Amino acid sequence: MEKGSWRIEGLKQIAVALGFVLAYEAAHPLSPPQFGLGSALRLLWLLFLPYRYWPALLVGEFVPNFLAVYPCLDQFGALWVVFRANPPLAFMMPIVWFCRARLALFPSRRLINVKTLLICVIACSLVLTVYGSVAMVLAHMQPDTLPLTPVVAVCYFIGIYFAMLAIVPWPLIARFELRAGRWHDKFLRALRSRLLLEGVAVLLPVTVLLAFSSYRSSTSYAQYMLMAMFLPVTWLSLRHGWRGAALGSTFTLVCAACVLPSEMLQANVLVVQTEVFLALTITALFVVGARITEQVQLGRYGNDDRLLARQSYQQGEQRLRQTAHALDITAGRLHLSISRLLRQMHRFHPHIENEIYYQQAMAAHLEVQQLAESLHPAAWRERGLPAALQESIGRVLDEAGISYRCEITGRGFTRMHPALLAAAYRVACEAVVHVSGRLACSSVRLTLRGGETHRMRWLVLRVEGAMDDAKVARAIHNVVDRRSLATKLGASGMDRHRLREQVRIFDGELHYCCRPERVRLTVLLHDARKASTDDAASMRLWVH
Repeated sequence: MEKGSWRIEGLKQIAVALGFVLAYEAAHPLSPPQFGLGSALRLLWLLFLPYRYWPALLVGEFVPNFLAVYPCLDQFGALWVVFRANPPLAFMMPIVWFCRARLALFPSRRLINVKTLLICVIACSLVLTVYGSVAMVLAHMQPDTLPLTPVVAVCYFIGIYFAMLAIVPWPLIARFELRAGRWHDKFLRALRSRLLLEGVAVLLPVTVLLAFSSYRSSTSYAQYMLMAMFLPVTWLSLRHGWRGAALGSTFTLVCAACVLPSEMLQANVLVVQTEVFLALTITALFVVGARITEQVQLGRYGNDDRLLARQSYQQGEQRLRQTAHALDITAGRLHLSISRLLRQMHRFHPHIENEIYYQQAMAAHLEVQQLAESLHPAAWRERGLPAALQESIGRVLDEAGISYRCEITGRGFTRMHPALLAAAYRVACEAVVHVSGRLACSSVRLTLRGGETHRMRWLVLRVEGAMDDAKVARAIHNVVDRRSLATKLGASGMDRHRLREQVRIFDGELHYCCRPERVRLTVLLHDARKASTDDAASMRLWVH
């Protein structure tokens, strides 16, 4: 079995290397100096693939790279061949690893850190520019070669940067959209979106018109026409956020690359000024668009509004805790009082049957206890959130004939804000009620994971209900207990929209997956932070 797994892993490594070679060879003829498509392709492979496949990428680029530069041994010398044989991927890997592992390029499975993405693109463009510049310097040691000038270096950098800005965001958006639902539905929704309609009907014709006017105009007017290309991108970014900036930048940068000189020797100061201006404006529009998208995702809550909502949430939970504790005490006192009363009645009237009255008294006592348990479980008050998730929810589901499994991993639960823990329990109860709403639900699995990333504590809660049509008859037998799940758990039966609004109070995300065999609801919650940290977090630029 172990040999088989090693064989499969080896085949995967070979497939990755061959796939990269084929993709790079296909893109190489479409990579002019003013639009480095091959560099964007390298960055995409590094962003998508796990780290264990990176050595295969190195091999996949080294072999064709060496075969391409070795025939130039007599023309440029051995030193140039040795340097150029090194894959450019090797110089990009430390940057991409640092951005993915240390700068939270992907904070979650459905979020992109635009600020880190721009840092990664700029850093990779600089490294590849240095790589190409060193290669040109080594080649210039031989006669009749292109000299390295500042204009050539800047044009080389802008060409790589243009391609990465235009190409890289779209595969990332597509990956996150496919994770969020079925690709067919997402594709049809994208075709009917106003973003695509306005991009094709307004932005594309205006951009093509400006590019054509620049191509047909004199040098001075051509520069102004190219610089004016950022205007439709600005309009689309303000309307649709960072995806509008991505779509507009793709159209604009591709049209600009078609108009700009394809030979570096033809580049001059005016060309460099135009390229730098477009690069700066498009980068700024990415930041502005990401900021707009982030505000929309946060439900247009300001920092003060979220802080006030968290405080109100915590105060409400505290009142429920106090009420449940008072009801527990009242239930105990009620039980003692009725027991004493029944003993006194039996003393004066020995022939009275006390069993019926005692059963009624116990039923009233249990009802008061259940009410207190639904408001705030005793296990939560005494032993914390893990005990409430394991015992309180498990007991209610067991009474309804639904098997239950709870897994709690991670760390830092004791350091998390009480409001966050309260929100996790309430969301768990709402999710359990939601997934067990079908009669075919035979089992529920709850997974809670806590952790800390970049000094930010978080919780991930996943509730998954398994559907089994063969157990519907048993569910019908326990239909009364199933209908009372929400009452016993203190849930209000929220739909996904209302639950998502509650999750956003804690800067969270909700993901819902519904299939015939299971229903899964996943929630990410972030710990409540102080105002200073909240202000700093407001510039995270996390979007999807």
